[in-house]
Parts: sequence; C-alpha cells; structure tokens
Amino acid sequence: MAKKPNRRNMLTRTAGLAVGAGAAYFALGSFLHSQLLSRKAGSRGFAGRPTEDILAGRDGVAEKAPSSWLDNFVGNLLGDASGLGDFYNKPYFSCYQAGVKWYTEQERKQVVTISPRGERLHAEVILNEKPSNLWLIGIHGLSSCPRDYGGLVKVFHEWGFNALLPHLCGHGESESKAVSMGWLDRIDICAWIDYLNREYDNPRIVLHGTSMGGAAVMMTTGEPLPDNVICAIEDCGYTSVVDEFATQARGTLRLGPLIPIGLSALDTIVRMKSGFSIKEASCVEQVKKSRTPTLFIHGDADEFVPFRMLQEVYDAAACEKELLVIPGAGHAEAGHDRELYYGTIQKFIGRYL
Repeated sequence: MAKKPNRRNMLTRTAGLAVGAGAAYFALGSFLHSQLLSRKAGSRGFAGRPTEDILAGRDGVAEKAPSSWLDNFVGNLLGDASGLGDFYNKPYFSCYQAGVKWYTEQERKQVVTISPRGERLHAEVILNEKPSNLWLIGIHGLSSCPRDYGGLVKVFHEWGFNALLPHLCGHGESESKAVSMGWLDRIDICAWIDYLNREYDNPRIVLHGTSMGGAAVMMTTGEPLPDNVICAIEDCGYTSVVDEFATQARGTLRLGPLIPIGLSALDTIVRMKSGFSIKEASCVEQVKKSRTPTLFIHGDADEFVPFRMLQEVYDAAACEKELLVIPGAGHAEAGHDRELYYGTIQKFIGRYL
C-alpha cells in the first residue's frame, strides 16, 4: 500500500518551490535590469564608441575587452534592432562624424547642479560666440552622450543658440547608477532649467530630445515649467517605458509568453534600486498635462520605437502641437533629411521667439 505523504513533507516541498520561484523571479528581474537599465547598458551603444575611433571611421567596440556571450547576444540584438549594428556603413555616418568633430573643437564648460532628488548633476555648456539669451537643452538617447548631439547643436549654434547638454541617469558623468528611461531625468531637466534661470539673464529655452531623450522631453513637459521654456521638440520618443520594453520583448527578443512576468520582475528591481515604478513612466500621461508647445517628429520606417507610437502621444498632448513625419526614416534617422527636419524645426521655434 502506497505511503501517504505527511503534511510536514508537503509543506517543506511547497516552501522549497516558493523559494525557488522567488529566487528565479528576482534573478530574471536582475538580469533584465543589468541588460536594459544598468551603466553597462548605458555605455553599450554610441556612448561606448571612443571619439578617436568615430573620427577615424572605425568601430572601436570590437577592440574592447571581451564580454560574456550573453552580453554580446543581447547587445547585438538591441543594436541591430535600433540600427546601430551597421551604423558605420550607413550613408549619413559622415554627417554624424562631422558633428562629433565640430563638438570636439568647441570650448565646453563642465557645469554641475543639484537635483531635487539629491544627486549632483553634470552637463556641458557650449556658449555662442555672439551674446545670446537663446538656449537649447539637448537631451541624448539611450546608450548615447552629449557628444552625439554635435550635429544638431552645430545647427542651433548657427541660429544663435547656446547649448546645455546633460548627462542623463546612468550615462557618462552622471552619478546615478542606473538608467531611468527619462522618468527621473524629467526631474533633473527641470533642475537644469532652474540652473539656467539662476546663472543667465532672461534665458529663452528650447528642449530637444531624441529617442529616450525625446521621451524625457515629453515627460518633462508634463511638469510645471516656467514660461521661458518656449517650446519643445521630441524626436522618436516612445509612449511609455512599459510599452517600449514590451515591444522589444515581443519583436527583438521574441519573449512573448514571458513579457508579463519579465516586466513585473524588472519593475520590482527598479523599485528597489531606483525608487520608482516603470509602470508610472508614461509619456502619454505626461503630455496630457503639458502646456509647452511641442513638435512631435518620427520616421515612418522606425521599428525600434514603432511609428504607431507617434499618433498616440500626439493625440494625447494637451498643448499647442505640430506633427512631422519623415518618410522612409528609421529610428533616430529623421534628421538626415536635413532640409525638411531643420526647416520645420526652425519655423516651429520661430513662432515662439
């Protein structure tokens, strides 16, 4: 006759399964955090390319110390999805390269301010040769850095603008240990606006951000901003952090069935490490509160931050707004149609100067 399992053994097994499931849950969240939101993730893309290699036209990533196969696998997947994988071979690489060269030749002032979050924030300032009260705050994207904004800053410089270029959370000189996908950055951008208002006479400020930087701009416009923030430009920002991660999990990483538990596990780790929930990090909800005139830009061939997201954030925005679609442009490629891109931006800004 089969022996009945006693209650104590059943409880022990159940407890063991619960502990194992909990450990797996935290392991999954920690893995996703390390691949998506750690400092390692923040230096995986453009930010990881040495300036000298960019100027020489070679991909210095191959010369770095080898990473684990898993790091390389995830990095290659995300890089290919965003278009970074073959960036050095694209026809507009020379324009990017010229922007980096211009940036390195400028006199740049390293500035620091304190965030309401309590951290020291770092940014670079490029002053125009001609005295001006016009200011661009340029917000870089994920795995990018102020240097990569050189081409755009050069154009704004020609229009008479000074520029302030922050290092976002988890990037460059930032003292934050993790990327926040724009959510904590919105608080820091407000601190930079306050900094310009303290340090300079009557600054008139334009916000511009690309990809994660575009999301950070939208998130910032949902906060109460002073009237001298005259307008904002967001280029290929996403609807929300959860939506963007779910999109990449379905498409790039092909993790469809694991998306709910993966996002939940990641959210748990983010709450523990950074003190916020990725579920609250929504551009859609922020632009519903915006009063800052905003130009929304997206390439209609963007698959990394899908083109469909443009209409959702645009429709939600409560501010004065304008839409610019760049035909055939992939992720963060809109600016390579220079005449349409910069012509539209200049006219948009001109309404509020």
